[in-house]
Amino acid sequence: MYVVDGLPINTGNTTQLGAGNQLTNGLNDLNPNDIESIEVLKDAAASAIYGSRASNGVVIITTKRGKAGKAQVDLEYYTGTQSVWKKPDILNGEQQTLLFIDQAVNRYPANANGNYPYSKTLTFRTKEDLAAYVYGPGNASVSDGLASYVDAGPIQPLSQFQNPSTATSTNWIDEVTRSAPISNYGLTFSGGSAQSTYRINANYFDQEGVIVGTGFKRASVRTALTSNLSDKIRMGLTLGLTSSINNRVNNDNSIYGVLTTARLYAADLPIYNANGTYYKVGSLENPVAAAKEPYIKSVNNRVIGTQYTEFELIKNLKYRAMFGLDYTYGRDDRFYSTLTNAGANTRGEATVATLQDINYNHTSSLNYSKIFATDHSLSALLVAEYQRDNYQDTYAQATGFPSNSIRQLSAGATKTSATSSATGNALFSLLGKVDYSFKSRYLFTLSVRRDRSSRFGADNQVGYFPAVSGAWRVIEESFLKDQTVLSELKLRGSYGETGNQPTGNFGSRGLIGVGYNYLDQGGLALNQLANPELRWERTKQLNFGVDVGFMSNRFYVSADAYQRKTDDLLLAQQLPSDTGFRSYSANIGNIENKGVEFALTTLNIQNEGDGFNWDTNFNISFNRNKVTKLSDDNPTGQAAGFASRLIVGQPLGAFYGYRVDHIIQTQAELEALNSGSKTGVYQSTLTRPGDIKFVDLNGDGRVTADDQEIIGNAQAKFYGGFNNTFRYKGFDLTAFLQFNVGNDIYNNARSSTEGMSTTYGQDAAVLNRWTPTNTNTDIPRAIAGDPNSNTRTSTRFLEDGSFARFKNVVLGYTLPKPVASRLHLRTVRIYAQSQNLVTFTKYSGLDPEVSTFSGSNTSPGTDFFTYPQARTITGGIILGL
Repeated sequence: MYVVDGLPINTGNTTQLGAGNQLTNGLNDLNPNDIESIEVLKDAAASAIYGSRASNGVVIITTKRGKAGKAQVDLEYYTGTQSVWKKPDILNGEQQTLLFIDQAVNRYPANANGNYPYSKTLTFRTKEDLAAYVYGPGNASVSDGLASYVDAGPIQPLSQFQNPSTATSTNWIDEVTRSAPISNYGLTFSGGSAQSTYRINANYFDQEGVIVGTGFKRASVRTALTSNLSDKIRMGLTLGLTSSINNRVNNDNSIYGVLTTARLYAADLPIYNANGTYYKVGSLENPVAAAKEPYIKSVNNRVIGTQYTEFELIKNLKYRAMFGLDYTYGRDDRFYSTLTNAGANTRGEATVATLQDINYNHTSSLNYSKIFATDHSLSALLVAEYQRDNYQDTYAQATGFPSNSIRQLSAGATKTSATSSATGNALFSLLGKVDYSFKSRYLFTLSVRRDRSSRFGADNQVGYFPAVSGAWRVIEESFLKDQTVLSELKLRGSYGETGNQPTGNFGSRGLIGVGYNYLDQGGLALNQLANPELRWERTKQLNFGVDVGFMSNRFYVSADAYQRKTDDLLLAQQLPSDTGFRSYSANIGNIENKGVEFALTTLNIQNEGDGFNWDTNFNISFNRNKVTKLSDDNPTGQAAGFASRLIVGQPLGAFYGYRVDHIIQTQAELEALNSGSKTGVYQSTLTRPGDIKFVDLNGDGRVTADDQEIIGNAQAKFYGGFNNTFRYKGFDLTAFLQFNVGNDIYNNARSSTEGMSTTYGQDAAVLNRWTPTNTNTDIPRAIAGDPNSNTRTSTRFLEDGSFARFKNVVLGYTLPKPVASRLHLRTVRIYAQSQNLVTFTKYSGLDPEVSTFSGSNTSPGTDFFTYPQARTITGGIILGL
């Protein structure tokens, strides 16, 4: 959950139109320059006050306010470029052609006459004829009982297979990626007095994507006002207005995506036909067409605002009323022209979708704070909160357009779809919280939150979430008064419970859906099964920690240990297909997380004034995660992605599949394997030397589905960050290193780009494939159709996902104030900044910081042609007037 100035905001997808796994994110509507601070609540008691919305963590964002003093004007501008920091090494046209020949010959080997039988009726004269027929667009002609390849045109002619050096060589990745500009413009007015302050910021952000066809623009204005109307009445207002445009392409987990097709189109194919039209092969979209021709635009207009009024009713007792609004209006436009596969057969396809989401919140709180007898401090808080979300959308589609330049729905000859829907949910909460401290030495907090959610059935709507925490500041004890080494010593402990609601508004109810029409008559049908037993997902967390400071806190260490148990996990329970339903909402099991975290802050070198200063912040976390219960007692668990599986005793993100043993080297070895099987076949009747031998786990002499096991884990052994800041005179340098160690990534893209069995383009790694003369390799032979299933889910495509990355590096210079004053400026700062500057990893994919199923916490760590993060280098200037 993200809370902005006290308002829980929507952060999920704001588009109705799928583009592979490319979704939009509500957080993009926030201007980073408006953020004053970000606090991540990890402590159990701190999170518990947010009750049912805190199960997955709480991030508190506070935006900037004006400060009392002279009016100030600040201008900020930066510009730069982005690029793909890593590109795949792919085969060129000649290498791809030789691979095609290898694939064909291994599947259809020569007979005693040196010809190549393809079927009972076709035997090709040469291997080049065979390969051209299998992988080219032409046909075969038969003469004297032998077939020869007949060209279908200039693309993939027989001469290319006879002389591979003449093959076309297209680098599709280069064709669909680019160096992309990025710019940001900001203007801020701020100031105020002891009675009131103001801050107004206007911002425009313009970013083109590193994939052709993508881009993002955002214009925003944010106002923050505070006013002390009297000694007892204070008011405040924050209001942010944002309009963003997201130009999108199909990507991520989409066989029609730009990056996907650029990896799968073979290098020996041209971009265009001789007549200038896009060259197409099979059902795959031409990569350049996929990038340039679809029109997919998402426009998001958003208002996020809060207003509070605080009254001091009597001494030490304050009442605060806050009203919040998170309003989103979005519109998606998509047009597939006749130049695309999606629009070719329908003479163009246009879709328009709109949504409106109104999320409003009211919070009333009473806070009593008093210090008794000097040493006793007591604070009591009572809160009543009501939040409601109303959502509605429309969707319409048409086909049959007179021109690709006319894209309005009204121009479509056939209106193929028109739907609308509306839904909503509400949450009413009560919170009581007491804080007590004695001499700032002994600290105690107790809280209880009650949530009532409309997303559950009548019997399960209410959830109670208690929390308790305590701390002992040992440094305040008399027995440590005379020592000079320690400046802080604090012991902490807490216990708290949080909850989670279903993502759907009516998950517990059986629903009847519309649109099941028959003979032009409106129809209704059951489209969701009821589960009246659906109940709160509950997380119970126990924390213990210690804070130690040395030498006036120049060295400050925090250590935490935690255990977090989540019961009644809310997920979709899979159903047999003969029920007519794929799944229903259910409490399917329990999970446990436990671990330790360490944070270190050091002021390594300190000098007054503009002398040299060096600060360091380091943090590291060790987390262990496992599923402790599932409603389905299947020992192989539940599938949750390409290779992911939920299994009791295993972590979320466990990978399940076959284990590679080695490459079968000789026919004698293969015959020995087959002789040990009761069926006479160890893997396949078409297994040959050069194929992978998978492990027979159960020892029955055959490799079957029963020989799969847990092969990897997407959870890191440890992760963290290392930040250093250096300052000298007007110069400053900040470098942040992010690291993640011990996690596996299942690179499912490699099953296509190293499969060596189809028409797909291949990575250069396959140059080291097994051949009779290259046997010292772990890459199997190339063979059309992959009869041994060398590309099955296995350890072959499991990789170490560990990485270290300089996530952010900033070098800046601030002019001395006397120099700035001579320029009639308050402050001048210039800087250069880089994101994702350098990455250290053994992972072969485009980005180790990857998860194709980004919206799922049950299948992390899978890569299937995921859009990579860009390396960004910018330069900017800040002027204070």
